[in-house]
Amino acid sequence: MGKRVCIIGGTGFVGRAVAQQCLDAGYAVTVTTRHPARARDLLIKGIRIIKIDITTGKGLSDAVQHCDCVINLVGLLFESGKNTFAAAHQQGADHVIQACQAAHVPQLLHMSALLDQESAQHSQYASSKIAAEQAVQSSGLQWSIFRPSLIFGAKDSFLMRFKNLSTFGPFLPVIAGNTRFQPIWVDDVARAFVLSINNKLTHQQTYTLAGSEVYSFKELLTLWMSALGRCRLLLAVPHVAATFLSLVSKLLPTPLLTSDQLKLLQFDNIAQGQAFPALFGQTTPFASLLPKLAKDNQSQYLQHQLDDARTRYRQS
Repeated sequence: MGKRVCIIGGTGFVGRAVAQQCLDAGYAVTVTTRHPARARDLLIKGIRIIKIDITTGKGLSDAVQHCDCVINLVGLLFESGKNTFAAAHQQGADHVIQACQAAHVPQLLHMSALLDQESAQHSQYASSKIAAEQAVQSSGLQWSIFRPSLIFGAKDSFLMRFKNLSTFGPFLPVIAGNTRFQPIWVDDVARAFVLSINNKLTHQQTYTLAGSEVYSFKELLTLWMSALGRCRLLLAVPHVAATFLSLVSKLLPTPLLTSDQLKLLQFDNIAQGQAFPALFGQTTPFASLLPKLAKDNQSQYLQHQLDDARTRYRQS
């Protein structure tokens, strides 16, 4: 039974959950990152850290050597400099595939997104994700592709963003409030990946990973504000105003909203057919976890910010 796993992009929100579950399952784990100094906490757990650049492929050959399974979790939320959607998703997938082929790695698990062909016609993010899927499917490897809906959990970019935005004032702006999602807990996503390792049943399969409940964006925020104990009036933002915000926001180091994200928000993000494969168990309801996340998120977020600040100080 293969015991060596390499997680490309393993220091992110989903990557850390996958890495922990791999450790719990007894795998020897290698995690790759562009910034090894930010992953020092993983060394304590016995995880091997290797610096790579997926946009160029530099470091990948060393990272995947002698591995039984490679998991590619790389995904950009917005473009910055050379880190474009095409470079990270499409070219990055090509580099991972080539490294796996050269090292004779038998299995590749690939993180995609819950998208459709229509969204790919409007969004560069979506088109690059679909192009990456096509490359994986024609790779000749034993592949599995996972398409999650909105992933939530402690330290995610969704719950924490709106927790911070709702800190002051009685109002909370909502863009595309009627767009529907099926939020999926990060640990459920991680479990699907880990249970697929060395599992022949998952070879050459594409899976949707979505929760059991469908919510509009506005409903998600209403539930989250309730869990936080905050009474906020949710104000719909007109499309024209949202477009202006996306144009101004791209000047920020971390944009609040990009034009590409705005395009994606015009499309529902829900499963067509089975939401979550029975092979991987059952999903955890979104609303059931919100009270705990509301209580724990702030202390975890502050600790994460402190750790990042210490890392940046050491690097300066």
